[in-house]
Amino acid sequence: MPKIKPFKAILPSTAFVREVVISLENLSIESAKEIRGKNPHSFVHLLVPKIENYYLMGSKQELAFKKISENLEDFLQNKVLVKDHEEAIYIYQQTSPKHQYTGFWTVSSIDDYLSNQIKKHELTRAERERGLIEYVKETGLDANPVLITYPTQTDLEDIINQKTKEQPDLDFELDGVHHQIWKINQPEEVKRVVDIFENMPVSYIADGHHRAAAASTFGIERRKLNLKHQGAEEYNFFSSVYISTNQLDILAFHRFIKLNEDIHTKEILEFIKDKFNIKLIERNQILPQSEHVLGFYMDAQAYQIQLKSYLKEDILTDLDVSILQNEILEPLFQITNPREDKRMHFIGGEINVTKQLELIDQGVYDLAFFLFPIAVSDLIKIADIGETMPPKSTWFEPKFLAGLVTHEIN
Repeated sequence: MPKIKPFKAILPSTAFVREVVISLENLSIESAKEIRGKNPHSFVHLLVPKIENYYLMGSKQELAFKKISENLEDFLQNKVLVKDHEEAIYIYQQTSPKHQYTGFWTVSSIDDYLSNQIKKHELTRAERERGLIEYVKETGLDANPVLITYPTQTDLEDIINQKTKEQPDLDFELDGVHHQIWKINQPEEVKRVVDIFENMPVSYIADGHHRAAAASTFGIERRKLNLKHQGAEEYNFFSSVYISTNQLDILAFHRFIKLNEDIHTKEILEFIKDKFNIKLIERNQILPQSEHVLGFYMDAQAYQIQLKSYLKEDILTDLDVSILQNEILEPLFQITNPREDKRMHFIGGEINVTKQLELIDQGVYDLAFFLFPIAVSDLIKIADIGETMPPKSTWFEPKFLAGLVTHEIN
């Protein structure tokens, strides 16, 4: 279980790699256009291309996809991007002053996703999937991998330790992070990795549920259209990076709220005090240091809220994010659908606390709740029982650069 296979990736050439790759976190249309105007080799040209002639036949979206195809051809002809001639499984390592992550960049079977052999913990939304399906369908580019985690496997650790002693096939530094890639392309080495994964007892999607769902829907559509379907075609697989659970980092998504009505600070504090222990703290102590503790900020005052544990009678309702939602956000602010409520804003990952508190001081938001990250073990328990996490519960690290390893679907 899970079924993986080698593939012929499209990679940046060494000469252009720093110009090509791009982080998709916080990438907006405006920032994409700015990058596009300054950097002719950025992968953003394969995401949000500049349409130079709107008088050509077709909708704006059709013209955009046509331009992406033209840009891809140009990048390959000019050796900005290079397609491997041999199939490979790629070991990818990302090193920063704080962290190092190493995993296997490969492709995973959509059948494993559909049959829950690769377990899920998040619901997906059809409208988000549609855009991803359309992009893959029209461009053939599977450029943003799904992050999958698994219990540590000694055999895989041995392969990583052995391979990373060799000269990397791609090696560069960008924004203080060192990126390295090693290719596993010898048949016996590839078979060893594939066999280890096939015998792996379980694996879990960490980040990228929508991408996996979109790839699976697209793959099913392609199967119906291919009368000679065999199962090994690239549309049966999606780009994925496997990293062991002992390396995976989960950070919190914090809740920022802009109320539409007048704030009655006293009433809010009294409501919270009625259910939980709350005390004043210093601003620099706002990030919780343990489970069942929240940071709360309002009217230039920082508080610590001590939540009551529910003795794990239900792992989902005992999550801090669930307690916050069920015991404070919904009854106090009538926030019944946090994902859709326009008053709610989510800020995740490593944050600049001073900067975020200033947003509240300046009136951009009225108040905020800061959470302690969910444990990997809790995520696995929830996936094992077939349940899903509450919305915006987890921010996963590592994140990946678009344009670094691209899976091409014919």
